[in-house]
Amino acid sequence: MSRMHTRKRGKSRSHKVGIYDPSKFAFIDQNEVIEAAVGMKKENVPNSVVGLRLRDQFGVPGTKYVFKKKLSKLLAENGVKPGFPEDLLNLIERYKSAAKHTNVNPKDKANLRKQGLIMSKILRLMKYYRRNGRIPETWSLDKAL
Repeated sequence: MSRMHTRKRGKSRSHKVGIYDPSKFAFIDQNEVIEAAVGMKKENVPNSVVGLRLRDQFGVPGTKYVFKKKLSKLLAENGVKPGFPEDLLNLIERYKSAAKHTNVNPKDKANLRKQGLIMSKILRLMKYYRRNGRIPETWSLDKAL
């Protein structure tokens, strides 16, 4: 797999170091961890921060290794509705920052290109999330920008 906006090849995801055996984490009270994750999510904490807190406070290396499910599926099974996609929100914030920089520095052509590349990623993600039902069909990017 190649990267989206470069000529170089590479993996598009990070890798966990080592393979974890779930039996090593038998000392973790799974119900307590699930309750903590659900409680954090009800306080509108993003999934990435929930995962970090579970790692740091409970010693869970990853929900996929301990519970054999991803965090989003684990939360959905426990009645927590998934919110707006976090990666899309982060890209929108990056675009706003680049647009603000462009207004101050109109001659910065590299930033204009960066802004265009970010927008193409946003549009691609929007299409994917609409197709999978994560965002409504009527949601428009004009409201977010």
